[in-house]
Amino acid sequence: MIKENSFAFILNPVSSCGKSLKFWKSFEPLLHKHQINFIYKQTQKSGDAIALTQEAINEGYRKIIAIGGDGTLHQVANGILLQHDIDSKEISMGLIPMGTGNDFGNYWKLPKRSEQIITQLKKNSTILQDVIKVNFTAENKTAFIISMGGCGFDSHVAVKAHNQKMKGHGGKLVYLRCLATSLFSYKAQKVTVKIDDEKLSGKIFSVAIGNNHSNGGGIKQCPAATMTDGKLNITVIGDISIPQILWNLKGLFTGGFTKHYKVKTFSGLKAALESDDKNILEIDGEPYYNLPAEFEIIPACLKVITPFN
Repeated sequence: MIKENSFAFILNPVSSCGKSLKFWKSFEPLLHKHQINFIYKQTQKSGDAIALTQEAINEGYRKIIAIGGDGTLHQVANGILLQHDIDSKEISMGLIPMGTGNDFGNYWKLPKRSEQIITQLKKNSTILQDVIKVNFTAENKTAFIISMGGCGFDSHVAVKAHNQKMKGHGGKLVYLRCLATSLFSYKAQKVTVKIDDEKLSGKIFSVAIGNNHSNGGGIKQCPAATMTDGKLNITVIGDISIPQILWNLKGLFTGGFTKHYKVKTFSGLKAALESDDKNILEIDGEPYYNLPAEFEIIPACLKVITPFN
């Protein structure tokens, strides 16, 4: 039976050092006060949110809310997109942003205060956004980018941050420490990038494939990207030195770094990445599999609950 007027909340209790769980303890009574019907499912380990989302869909829920960071949101969205029983456009997905970076929440200007969240849930305004389908050709696996993915330096940082989270260490300071130490430990790798009919190959610092314009808590790697333009947005940073990175640090948060002569930006419908070296792709901040990988924009297929029409 379809539960049209009910919500399924998927909570990551360790997101941002337990911030999500603390929030839920004060938010749950408000749901009862406002007579909002809901169920609550809590992840126990990494990857649980995909299965819990699909479980909720099978139970008839069509409004699914992630409580956590961009990683939790990524898993909930993939739970919706990887199942084939219900059209993804029939399922509304929301996020209560409790993570470190919150790039998805910042993009859609999602509220963080409880009363504003209740108002948003009652209003149930939605918008259809694009996603990026990723095929890992060597692994025969599929995943979806909701905000941004990348390889090279980006995945190097993501692996370090993920390992720290698995040890119970999270938060902004931990991420910044991983970012800073990676600047001195990462070495440029040879990568081949194909975007539609264009191709480039050589040593790269990073490749970012964006649906959102920012990642890492406001670093504008793909400043021209939007989640509704029907295009892949790709930024390739060549073999750049640490002094050049530090000199352009401000530009990372404004998008101005893309004017550097070692940075190239592209847009297109399809792309592919290959590497001679071991090169993990990170998706929405989560490390996945090694390259090669193929990318395709899927327009207007994920229904997102937003504060506006």
